[in-house]
Amino acid sequence: MDFDRRKEGIFSALTSLVFPKICIYCQVEFAPLCLKCQQFWLAPVQRRYIKGLAVNSILAYNAASSRIVIQAKESRNRVAQFWMARALSTALEKFELDNPALSISHCLLVPIPSTKSAIRKRGGSFLHPILDKLVELQKEKNGMRWRWKELLIHQKSVRDQSELSYTARQSNMASAFRLRSDDLVRERPILLIDDVLTTGATLDSAFRALRERNLTVLGAATVCASAHRLLIR
Repeated sequence: MDFDRRKEGIFSALTSLVFPKICIYCQVEFAPLCLKCQQFWLAPVQRRYIKGLAVNSILAYNAASSRIVIQAKESRNRVAQFWMARALSTALEKFELDNPALSISHCLLVPIPSTKSAIRKRGGSFLHPILDKLVELQKEKNGMRWRWKELLIHQKSVRDQSELSYTARQSNMASAFRLRSDDLVRERPILLIDDVLTTGATLDSAFRALRERNLTVLGAATVCASAHRLLIR
């Protein structure tokens, strides 16, 4: 067993010499995420409102930030997952800073669910390992254990939104979600979680589904936000 581990370590070291890791953000520096690019992920939280829903985000969605999102989605890149979890942590902590009486550990984090086709393609929801890392980061940071739960499911087929206009996205996501049967969540306020905010159609649909069941939704956190309703994958 020890021999196998040593062999694996030697192979990894040799591989890194032949194929050095390139920064997944700028793709210039030889580092998983270079120090310069790490500063972008430490940016102040930006808040937007989607039909009354407060949404905290860290990054502008652009060609560079999309690389990390795509790496987390398609390749399960652990570096990308870590920095997305860290960004979500900062975005969520902003709710606590603005409301000292609020404790995220007493809330329930609810991710936007992946479609069945996306789950088949990727072998699972790409947000789940990011949320697990988020919980781990908070546990290490302050001993508080945040909780998340897959509470929403799709109740209709939705089209891939990457090629849809703003109006088409609103129609596509209208009444897209319904709540799973779970009475245990009623005493916990909810914070929605997603990777990117573009038109807000997805978060608005999720917000409405939860409010229709008289659940308290305090806001939402995303890693990135598009200032110009960019089309994304």
